[in-house]
Amino acid sequence: MKILITGASGFIGRKTLEFLKEEYYNDEIIAFSSSKINGVKTVFHNNYKFDDNYLSENGCSNVDVLIHIGAFIPKLSTEANDIEQNNLNIINTQKLLTSLASVKKIIFISTVDIYGIDEIITEKTLESPVSLYGWSKLYCEKMVEQYAKQNNIPYQILRLGHVFGPGEEKYKKILPITIKKVLNGETVEIWGDGQAIRTFIYIDDVAKAIVNSIGLNESNIINIVGEEQVTIKQLVDNIIELSDKNIKVKYISSNTPNRNLIFDNSKLKKYLLSDLTKFQAGLQNEYEYMRACS
Repeated sequence: MKILITGASGFIGRKTLEFLKEEYYNDEIIAFSSSKINGVKTVFHNNYKFDDNYLSENGCSNVDVLIHIGAFIPKLSTEANDIEQNNLNIINTQKLLTSLASVKKIIFISTVDIYGIDEIITEKTLESPVSLYGWSKLYCEKMVEQYAKQNNIPYQILRLGHVFGPGEEKYKKILPITIKKVLNGETVEIWGDGQAIRTFIYIDDVAKAIVNSIGLNESNIINIVGEEQVTIKQLVDNIIELSDKNIKVKYISSNTPNRNLIFDNSKLKKYLLSDLTKFQAGLQNEYEYMRACS
């Protein structure tokens, strides 16, 4: 079997590659990346500026499974509606599909940002993105689905939730931002009353689920999401407790109503991963990682 993984040097791709190497021989894995990946064959994506023959000419003519992780992901909320960057998600996915004529299965990494508002988000929740990023990923999903149907091959669409763990510090998200402030002894700011609920899933669990999806024979859409619900206030309190520091918390008034992000992960646990990393254990891992790097 030949497996091509895109985004292999990114937050999720790097960890997925680790688990791929545990399950498959190194010569079965091809990393599509901007930089050299040790231990496996690397094909440079050159910012996706290549012709339709590029992949076949570089040893990808017999790829069986495409794991498409590589994408533009907003690091700041202001980037979520960047027209040019989000359009690249669509253009680059199309380029991959037209360049891999022999692929027998596609695993596309999407996002829960494609959903609208629901009390509990499931795979049946209405698709109603609120950003160009969400729309770009939803359009890519539809492309993958149509390509797979036209070529009579199975596909997996894995919609990732709020992934956390070592390596996410490049993103301006609440968890790494809070850890950094606590490590520096700075005041932590909470917008609103801190009662908004979030549901996180640890990076190792996400990577395992992606690798396990290779073994699914039927096409599926599965939310890769956690199950432990924590409020923003609880999240901040837990990080401060790990630090054993006297950190001040400042509440900033906000007119934006709380949106609780709660998921049903029954399909994940049925098909891909029966046990998940406990939130507190994953949080401690990330805290210790960021402390060691500071």
